[in-house]
Amino acid sequence: MIGNCKEYEMDVTVDGITIPQSQLEDYHRRKKAAEEARKEAEKNTPAPPPQRNCPFKDGMNTTCTGEKCAFYFTGCTLARIGAPARDTAGRVCPFDRYGNKCREDCALYKNGCTLTAIKTNRESEDK
Repeated sequence: MIGNCKEYEMDVTVDGITIPQSQLEDYHRRKKAAEEARKEAEKNTPAPPPQRNCPFKDGMNTTCTGEKCAFYFTGCTLARIGAPARDTAGRVCPFDRYGNKCREDCALYKNGCTLTAIKTNRESEDK
């Protein structure tokens, strides 16, 4: 009380929150600690695996659909056929109707298109 007037503590608005001035220092300390904890948790979180593109899809979104795809079982099963016969980067992909080149972000690319590892049986062709 100052004379007949009752004086209240000043309120401060920070980040859209109104708090008493006496709690301002504590607010900043808690905010800084929370920010440091968030940054530390962000560092310890592993990066998600890179998105792979499916050569059988076209249009704007060619991202592998993962578990929704019939060929998917902890990765594209077609990519496990074998080691590629050669590096196919930059060559025209036969599955892409727009004539795009073979890319390293394709789900079937492992130092070359894994579909080139499919072996043909000459004996069955000759019969």
